[in-house]
Amino acid sequence: MAHHEQARDVAGAAVRAVYPQPCYNTYRDERLEGFLPSLRKNPIVGNHLNDSVYFYHVSSGVCEYVVEENGKPVLLTQVTADCCEYGMVAVDRGTSKSYWFRGKNVGDAFKEFVHDEQLHPDSSEPTLFSALYRELVWGQYNGKEIQSLGQLRELVQSNFQVAYSPGEADAKWEQKFSVWWQRFRSRTLHLKLDTTYEPTTGGTVVRGYGFSGFQLTIPESGPPTKGTPKLFQWALLVKPDGTVEEQSPKVIYSSR
Repeated sequence: MAHHEQARDVAGAAVRAVYPQPCYNTYRDERLEGFLPSLRKNPIVGNHLNDSVYFYHVSSGVCEYVVEENGKPVLLTQVTADCCEYGMVAVDRGTSKSYWFRGKNVGDAFKEFVHDEQLHPDSSEPTLFSALYRELVWGQYNGKEIQSLGQLRELVQSNFQVAYSPGEADAKWEQKFSVWWQRFRSRTLHLKLDTTYEPTTGGTVVRGYGFSGFQLTIPESGPPTKGTPKLFQWALLVKPDGTVEEQSPKVIYSSR
Protein backbone atom coordinates (compact mmCIF):
# COMPACT_ATOMS: atom_id res chain seq x y z
CA MET A 1 0.00 0.00 0.00
CA ALA A 2 2.87 2.38 0.83
CA HIS A 3 4.30 1.97 -2.67
CA HIS A 4 0.90 2.75 -4.18
CA GLU A 5 0.44 5.88 -2.05
CA GLN A 6 3.91 7.18 -2.89
CA ALA A 7 3.44 6.56 -6.62
CA ARG A 8 0.02 8.21 -6.55
CA ASP A 9 1.55 11.29 -4.93
CA VAL A 10 4.18 11.44 -7.69
CA ALA A 11 1.44 11.20 -10.35
CA GLY A 12 -0.51 14.03 -8.73
CA ALA A 13 2.63 16.16 -8.40
CA ALA A 14 3.32 15.86 -12.13
CA VAL A 15 -0.05 17.45 -12.92
CA ARG A 16 0.07 19.89 -10.01
CA ALA A 17 3.29 21.40 -11.38
CA VAL A 18 1.24 22.68 -14.33
CA TYR A 19 -2.24 22.95 -12.78
CA PRO A 20 -1.68 23.92 -9.12
CA GLN A 21 -4.89 22.54 -7.63
CA PRO A 22 -4.85 21.23 -4.03
CA CYS A 23 -6.06 17.74 -4.93
CA TYR A 24 -6.72 15.31 -7.75
CA ASN A 25 -8.49 12.01 -8.20
CA THR A 26 -6.17 9.22 -9.33
CA TYR A 27 -7.33 5.85 -10.64
CA ARG A 28 -4.76 3.12 -11.04
CA ASP A 29 -4.89 1.10 -14.28
CA GLU A 30 -3.65 -2.38 -13.38
CA ARG A 31 -4.80 -3.77 -16.74
CA LEU A 32 -2.34 -1.51 -18.57
CA GLU A 33 0.42 -2.38 -16.09
CA GLY A 34 -0.07 -6.01 -17.10
CA PHE A 35 1.15 -5.21 -20.62
CA LEU A 36 4.68 -4.32 -19.54
CA PRO A 37 6.25 -7.66 -18.48
CA SER A 38 5.79 -9.00 -22.02
CA LEU A 39 7.35 -5.84 -23.50
CA ARG A 40 10.39 -5.48 -21.26
CA LYS A 41 13.91 -6.37 -22.33
CA ASN A 42 14.44 -7.62 -18.76
CA PRO A 43 11.08 -8.84 -17.42
CA ILE A 44 12.74 -10.30 -14.32
CA VAL A 45 14.96 -8.39 -11.88
CA GLY A 46 16.76 -10.55 -9.33
CA ASN A 47 14.16 -13.13 -8.40
CA HIS A 48 11.00 -11.09 -8.95
CA LEU A 49 8.90 -9.64 -11.75
CA ASN A 50 10.02 -6.27 -13.09
CA ASP A 51 6.79 -4.46 -12.26
CA SER A 52 8.06 -1.09 -11.07
CA VAL A 53 5.61 1.02 -13.11
CA TYR A 54 2.14 2.12 -12.00
CA PHE A 55 -0.29 3.86 -14.36
CA TYR A 56 -2.79 6.45 -13.12
CA HIS A 57 -5.70 8.23 -14.75
CA VAL A 58 -5.75 11.71 -13.24
CA SER A 59 -8.86 13.90 -13.03
CA SER A 60 -10.24 16.79 -11.01
CA GLY A 61 -11.47 15.98 -7.53
CA VAL A 62 -13.20 17.04 -4.34
CA CYS A 63 -11.21 17.49 -1.15
CA GLU A 64 -10.73 19.49 2.02
CA TYR A 65 -7.38 21.10 2.73
CA VAL A 66 -5.82 23.54 5.19
CA VAL A 67 -4.23 26.92 4.41
CA GLU A 68 -2.91 29.62 6.71
CA GLU A 69 -4.69 32.97 6.72
CA ASN A 70 -3.60 35.77 9.10
CA GLY A 71 -1.49 33.29 11.02
CA LYS A 72 -4.36 30.85 11.57
CA PRO A 73 -5.16 27.51 9.88
CA VAL A 74 -8.32 27.64 7.77
CA LEU A 75 -10.18 24.64 6.34
CA LEU A 76 -11.14 25.04 2.69
CA THR A 77 -12.98 22.79 0.24
CA GLN A 78 -12.26 22.26 -3.44
CA VAL A 79 -15.19 21.06 -5.52
CA THR A 80 -14.20 20.41 -9.13
CA ALA A 81 -15.54 16.91 -9.65
CA ASP A 82 -16.15 15.97 -13.30
CA CYS A 83 -14.47 19.20 -14.38
CA CYS A 84 -11.37 18.00 -16.09
CA GLU A 85 -9.48 14.96 -17.24
CA TYR A 86 -5.70 15.29 -17.16
CA GLY A 87 -4.75 12.13 -19.00
CA MET A 88 -2.51 9.28 -17.94
CA VAL A 89 0.61 9.46 -15.77
CA ALA A 90 3.08 6.57 -15.50
CA VAL A 91 5.26 6.41 -12.39
CA ASP A 92 8.38 4.29 -12.00
CA ARG A 93 8.54 3.46 -8.29
CA GLY A 94 12.23 2.63 -8.50
CA THR A 95 13.36 5.97 -9.92
CA SER A 96 10.35 8.10 -8.81
CA LYS A 97 10.28 9.44 -12.37
CA SER A 98 6.92 10.27 -13.91
CA TYR A 99 5.75 10.38 -17.52
CA TRP A 100 2.68 12.48 -18.32
CA PHE A 101 0.93 11.43 -21.51
CA ARG A 102 -0.94 14.55 -22.51
CA GLY A 103 -0.60 17.54 -24.82
CA LYS A 104 1.48 18.26 -27.90
CA ASN A 105 4.56 16.40 -26.64
CA VAL A 106 2.79 13.14 -25.81
CA GLY A 107 4.70 11.31 -28.55
CA ASP A 108 8.02 12.41 -27.05
CA ALA A 109 6.85 11.26 -23.61
CA PHE A 110 6.09 7.81 -25.02
CA LYS A 111 9.48 7.63 -26.73
CA GLU A 112 11.26 8.57 -23.49
CA PHE A 113 9.16 6.09 -21.50
CA VAL A 114 9.95 3.24 -23.90
CA HIS A 115 13.68 4.06 -23.77
CA ASP A 116 13.89 4.41 -20.00
CA GLU A 117 11.84 1.28 -19.27
CA GLN A 118 13.59 -0.73 -22.01
CA LEU A 119 10.41 -1.75 -23.81
CA HIS A 120 10.29 -3.34 -27.26
CA PRO A 121 7.61 -4.60 -29.67
CA ASP A 122 6.22 -8.03 -28.89
CA SER A 123 7.07 -10.25 -31.89
CA SER A 124 6.25 -9.52 -35.54
CA GLU A 125 2.65 -8.81 -34.53
CA PRO A 126 3.13 -6.14 -31.84
CA THR A 127 -0.38 -6.45 -30.41
CA LEU A 128 0.41 -5.27 -26.87
CA PHE A 129 2.97 -2.66 -27.89
CA SER A 130 0.69 -0.97 -30.42
CA ALA A 131 -2.20 -1.12 -27.93
CA LEU A 132 0.03 0.53 -25.29
CA TYR A 133 0.89 3.29 -27.76
CA ARG A 134 -2.74 3.96 -28.65
CA GLU A 135 -3.87 4.10 -25.03
CA LEU A 136 -1.05 6.35 -23.85
CA VAL A 137 -0.69 8.62 -26.88
CA TRP A 138 -4.26 8.69 -28.21
CA GLY A 139 -5.94 8.42 -24.83
CA GLN A 140 -8.76 6.20 -23.67
CA TYR A 141 -11.80 6.08 -25.88
CA ASN A 142 -13.93 3.19 -27.07
CA GLY A 143 -13.59 3.97 -30.76
CA LYS A 144 -9.84 3.58 -31.20
CA GLU A 145 -9.93 -0.07 -32.24
CA ILE A 146 -13.13 -1.37 -33.76
CA GLN A 147 -13.22 -5.07 -34.52
CA SER A 148 -16.90 -5.84 -35.14
CA LEU A 149 -20.01 -4.31 -36.65
CA GLY A 150 -21.78 -4.66 -33.32
CA GLN A 151 -19.16 -2.55 -31.56
CA LEU A 152 -19.32 0.09 -34.31
CA ARG A 153 -23.11 0.18 -34.26
CA GLU A 154 -23.15 0.81 -30.50
CA LEU A 155 -20.66 3.68 -30.85
CA VAL A 156 -22.55 5.35 -33.71
CA GLN A 157 -25.92 4.87 -32.02
CA SER A 158 -24.69 6.34 -28.73
CA ASN A 159 -23.17 9.33 -30.52
CA PHE A 160 -26.38 10.11 -32.45
CA GLN A 161 -28.53 9.65 -29.36
CA VAL A 162 -26.54 12.08 -27.24
CA ALA A 163 -26.21 14.54 -30.13
CA TYR A 164 -29.87 14.71 -31.13
CA SER A 165 -31.70 13.81 -27.92
CA PRO A 166 -29.49 14.80 -24.96
CA GLY A 167 -31.17 13.98 -21.68
CA GLU A 168 -34.52 13.47 -23.37
CA ALA A 169 -36.80 10.47 -23.65
CA ASP A 170 -37.82 11.18 -27.25
CA ALA A 171 -36.55 9.09 -30.11
CA LYS A 172 -35.96 11.74 -32.77
CA TRP A 173 -32.34 10.57 -33.01
CA GLU A 174 -33.38 7.11 -34.18
CA GLN A 175 -34.37 8.10 -37.70
CA LYS A 176 -31.16 10.05 -38.27
CA PHE A 177 -29.08 7.17 -36.98
CA SER A 178 -31.04 4.66 -39.07
CA VAL A 179 -30.41 6.62 -42.27
CA TRP A 180 -26.69 6.93 -41.52
CA TRP A 181 -26.34 3.23 -40.70
CA GLN A 182 -28.25 1.99 -43.74
CA ARG A 183 -26.19 4.14 -46.10
CA PHE A 184 -22.99 3.04 -44.42
CA ARG A 185 -23.87 -0.66 -44.73
CA SER A 186 -24.93 -0.32 -48.38
CA ARG A 187 -21.55 1.21 -49.27
CA THR A 188 -19.34 -1.10 -47.21
CA LEU A 189 -20.85 -4.54 -47.81
CA HIS A 190 -17.52 -6.39 -47.93
CA LEU A 191 -15.72 -4.46 -45.19
CA LYS A 192 -13.85 -6.56 -42.61
CA LEU A 193 -13.11 -4.75 -39.37
CA ASP A 194 -9.86 -6.51 -38.55
CA THR A 195 -6.62 -5.16 -37.09
CA THR A 196 -3.81 -6.31 -39.40
CA TYR A 197 -0.03 -6.57 -39.07
CA GLU A 198 2.17 -6.21 -42.16
CA PRO A 199 5.92 -6.87 -41.78
CA THR A 200 8.11 -4.47 -43.78
CA THR A 201 11.83 -3.75 -43.99
CA GLY A 202 11.37 -0.81 -41.61
CA GLY A 203 9.17 -2.55 -39.05
CA THR A 204 5.54 -3.65 -38.81
CA VAL A 205 2.66 -1.62 -40.19
CA VAL A 206 -0.34 -2.02 -37.91
CA ARG A 207 -3.71 -1.06 -39.38
CA GLY A 208 -7.04 -0.88 -37.61
CA TYR A 209 -10.34 0.96 -37.62
CA GLY A 210 -11.63 3.83 -35.51
CA PHE A 211 -14.78 5.92 -35.26
CA SER A 212 -15.11 9.63 -34.59
CA GLY A 213 -18.55 11.16 -34.17
CA PHE A 214 -20.13 14.55 -33.57
CA GLN A 215 -18.05 16.80 -31.33
CA LEU A 216 -20.45 17.07 -28.42
CA THR A 217 -20.61 19.95 -25.98
CA ILE A 218 -20.40 19.71 -22.18
CA PRO A 219 -22.99 19.91 -20.82
CA GLU A 220 -24.62 18.09 -23.66
CA SER A 221 -27.34 20.30 -25.09
CA GLY A 222 -28.67 21.55 -28.38
CA PRO A 223 -28.06 20.12 -31.84
CA PRO A 224 -24.75 18.60 -32.91
CA THR A 225 -22.12 21.31 -32.82
CA LYS A 226 -19.30 20.32 -35.10
CA GLY A 227 -17.87 17.30 -36.82
CA THR A 228 -19.07 14.57 -39.12
CA PRO A 229 -19.41 10.95 -37.96
CA LYS A 230 -16.87 8.85 -39.81
CA LEU A 231 -15.27 5.44 -39.88
CA PHE A 232 -11.57 5.61 -40.68
CA GLN A 233 -8.60 3.27 -40.91
CA TRP A 234 -5.53 4.28 -38.94
CA ALA A 235 -1.99 2.98 -39.51
CA LEU A 236 1.11 2.82 -37.30
CA LEU A 237 4.65 1.88 -38.30
CA VAL A 238 6.13 0.11 -35.27
CA LYS A 239 9.91 -0.11 -35.58
CA PRO A 240 12.08 -2.74 -33.87
CA ASP A 241 13.60 -0.14 -31.52
CA GLY A 242 10.15 0.85 -30.22
CA THR A 243 9.82 4.00 -32.29
CA VAL A 244 6.29 4.51 -33.62
CA GLU A 245 5.37 6.60 -36.66
CA GLU A 246 1.76 7.47 -37.35
CA GLN A 247 0.69 7.33 -40.98
CA SER A 248 -2.15 9.32 -42.52
CA PRO A 249 -5.57 7.80 -41.71
CA LYS A 250 -7.85 6.68 -44.53
CA VAL A 251 -11.52 7.70 -44.38
CA ILE A 252 -13.75 4.71 -45.13
CA TYR A 253 -17.16 6.39 -44.73
CA SER A 254 -18.14 9.90 -43.68
CA SER A 255 -21.59 11.47 -43.55
CA ARG A 256 -23.87 13.55 -41.32
